[in-house]
Amino acid sequence: MLKLGVNKIIEKLKQNRRYRIAFVGDSLTSCEWVHPNWREIVEYVLKEELQNKFENWQIPSWGIRCFNFGFDGSTTRDILDKADEVLEIKPDIIICLMGGNDPLLGVKVEETKSNIENLMNKFKGVEVFWMTNLPELREWKNKEYEEYKKITIEIDGNENQIIFDSITEYRKNDLSKLFTLITDEYKLENYKIDPTHPNQLGNACVAKIVLKEVFEIEFDPEIFIKTTLGGEKYPKY
Repeated sequence: MLKLGVNKIIEKLKQNRRYRIAFVGDSLTSCEWVHPNWREIVEYVLKEELQNKFENWQIPSWGIRCFNFGFDGSTTRDILDKADEVLEIKPDIIICLMGGNDPLLGVKVEETKSNIENLMNKFKGVEVFWMTNLPELREWKNKEYEEYKKITIEIDGNENQIIFDSITEYRKNDLSKLFTLITDEYKLENYKIDPTHPNQLGNACVAKIVLKEVFEIEFDPEIFIKTTLGGEKYPKY
């Protein structure tokens, strides 16, 4: 299992004063309408954890750079077309969250498997943490994705490339608390809230997965969101 911990990041920051993270995927990765979103939370926590590891706080604060390659509405086919663009920033790690648009936009299971395998080959030599699509409130949509999830988690990466079953882990939470964004986008389905895109707490739960599984950092989403909404400049976690 890919485990970086903070020590490996410290080594890279000491060597070249830079550590670059590429967040890659669809709207679940971009989540630009939610703040803080999970990308922002991961960046915040990493810098908080590392600021006391250096005499000069600027090394982690300036050295850790995060890039948003979240393309709303994208499929694995689209991300494969964007792979070279991702590599242009020379990332130290690529963190992906996506997949739910493939069945919706006509990408068959076999092509999804091929696209992910080709992406892993494109990203060879870079550490990759690939998360499956998240569960949502519409069970028919979850069932539609089951075959895609199965084929995805069966894909073999190398020792630096891990595919993670986010659906099983995310379901440990009360989903009704994680999907509360008010929208008229789904009014034809009689949904007054967005059943697909998580709220602030839902994003914090995604951040928890990344921080624990990749960087070995314990993180409490409830405490983080409570102190964030409470107005604390430096939220606790």
